[in-house]
Amino acid sequence: MIGNNPEPCRDIDGATWDRYVLRHPGACPYHLRGWRQIIASTYGHIPWYLAVPGSSSEPDSPVRGLLPLFLFHSPDRKGRLISLPFFDNAGLLADDPATERSLLAAALELTAEVNAAHLEIRQDRPGPLLAQEELEALAPGLTYQAHGFKVGLRRSLPPSAETLWGLLPAKVRNQIRKARRCDCAGRIGGRGLLDDFYAVFSRNMRDLGSPVHSRRLFTEIFHHFPGQARIILVERKKQPLAAALVFRFGETLYNPWASSLRSFRPLCPNMLLYWEMLSHACGQGLRFFDFGRSSPGASTCAFKLQWGAKMRPLTWHVFSRTAEPWLPQRETLVIESWKSLNLALSRELGPELRRFISL
Repeated sequence: MIGNNPEPCRDIDGATWDRYVLRHPGACPYHLRGWRQIIASTYGHIPWYLAVPGSSSEPDSPVRGLLPLFLFHSPDRKGRLISLPFFDNAGLLADDPATERSLLAAALELTAEVNAAHLEIRQDRPGPLLAQEELEALAPGLTYQAHGFKVGLRRSLPPSAETLWGLLPAKVRNQIRKARRCDCAGRIGGRGLLDDFYAVFSRNMRDLGSPVHSRRLFTEIFHHFPGQARIILVERKKQPLAAALVFRFGETLYNPWASSLRSFRPLCPNMLLYWEMLSHACGQGLRFFDFGRSSPGASTCAFKLQWGAKMRPLTWHVFSRTAEPWLPQRETLVIESWKSLNLALSRELGPELRRFISL
């Protein structure tokens, strides 16, 4: 026992886990249990899912908190426990500060047990996890740093797409109209559009110099979340020009992946793509649209801000057991030489590199 809380356990059934996620106001889709199987089966990283069970006096609350983690190994460095690799955040969820401390203590113990060099908790809130004296008591001899080099971007949605249209800047509306004048049109579907999505996504990643995710990742997403994942496509004369995968969770539509073909950028298919996503969210009666993360000041951040998005802090908390602390900024998705790689070869080799990049 830690205080009045039971000790965290390392496995609870998936239904109990997800019920807690769905009722917790601070949860995001990446807390859901399905990602455990998706990431493990796609890339082989080892999951460690911690949960604090409820007390026997509260039979209606079988869980008081949880923390999903993956043991993430890269060939050139010691392992890290990350909550959660490849995503903006999926950090601590708890009913109270005591439960949060219990989970953090268990995660630090696990870090030593599996001989990981670092524990990285990606949290969707500003500020430290705990007061300095509490951190020193929980993690004696460890180096702790909080990194805020990324921001999340989200906008609230009006009741209808018509209202949203009137709220957009004139320049944005004109670019959407231009895409339509150029015969671009949107389409929404499920797994059946995965080939078109991956064709656009993988080509754009190659052009950006970024190793692409495995196609299996997206196949697994539709296997585990067939009712929540959708693909939104922008086509011109049956040719896909832009594509996105969106994920519905609670009152929010999340967009973790979106791409457009650079050679068709003058036709503004990316502008129509984002309009299709936002209007789809309005049509579903959702209250928020999540654009994902960006670096403040980057062109991608400016692009999202023009749609009315608001920035919110993302804090990645790193506890290091080594003399040299881990800096998440050391990782990069950009390899300049990758841009000149043959497209087919980039699709073949990309996942083997992408699995080792936690961003």
